[in-house]
Amino acid sequence: MATDTWLDQYATWLREQYRITALTDGDEISTPFTNSLGDNIRLYASSDASGRAVLTDDGNTLNDLEMMGVDVSNQTRQMLIDSTLQQYDVLLDADGILRVVGPYREVPLMKQRLLQAILRVDDLVQTRKGVVSNIFNQEVAKYLYDRDIGALLQYSVVGSTGNPYTIDFAIAGSKTHPLRLVQAINRLTFERIAAESATFDDIRMAMAHQKTKLRYIVLYNDLENPMPEKASKLAAHYGTELCAWSQKDRLQLN
Repeated sequence: MATDTWLDQYATWLREQYRITALTDGDEISTPFTNSLGDNIRLYASSDASGRAVLTDDGNTLNDLEMMGVDVSNQTRQMLIDSTLQQYDVLLDADGILRVVGPYREVPLMKQRLLQAILRVDDLVQTRKGVVSNIFNQEVAKYLYDRDIGALLQYSVVGSTGNPYTIDFAIAGSKTHPLRLVQAINRLTFERIAAESATFDDIRMAMAHQKTKLRYIVLYNDLENPMPEKASKLAAHYGTELCAWSQKDRLQLN
């Protein structure tokens, strides 16, 4: 196999994708690697007072995350960022700039370390609330499918007040089983349980006229977030069933 030739061709192609723009105090390097926004990652090259090479991201990495709704001040995310930067020996300035500094002979390695750190930190976009919630919803859907539990996704129902509701999963009722409405919640809060319990109460009153038996189940991700004690009491008052993801097999949905 002509692996050496392929690598040489790739190296030639890769170098052709880089674009350099001269700035007042250094150069802007546009790389062929893209971030979560689809933009080419840009590095900035300059020298410090002692003549060492300096490469930075000019603060773009963390700024882009915040623009996409990622709270980088979150303690857990800060720990992930710090761990990543330590792994690649990259500094984080007080103004949010990722930086590597060293002798010019080490610029190739410095560039590689900085670029890898940028890509890893950029992956934190996957920790956005909506993304994480959607991942948990997909896990619930796979669980139901793998156990041959026929569920309708995004089930629409109208409450007694006329308000429309969308339920994550609905499992049809029968002579021996009630209609089961399942909401998948990644992060359970007291406020969310209050809202779900009010929803259940409204739907239950609407279905009482049809003599439809009903279970309203909140399946929550206890692997990520514990359930508030007050939420449990409120759910019990309304008859809302709470089930932790770690105990999902107890639901008996078949």
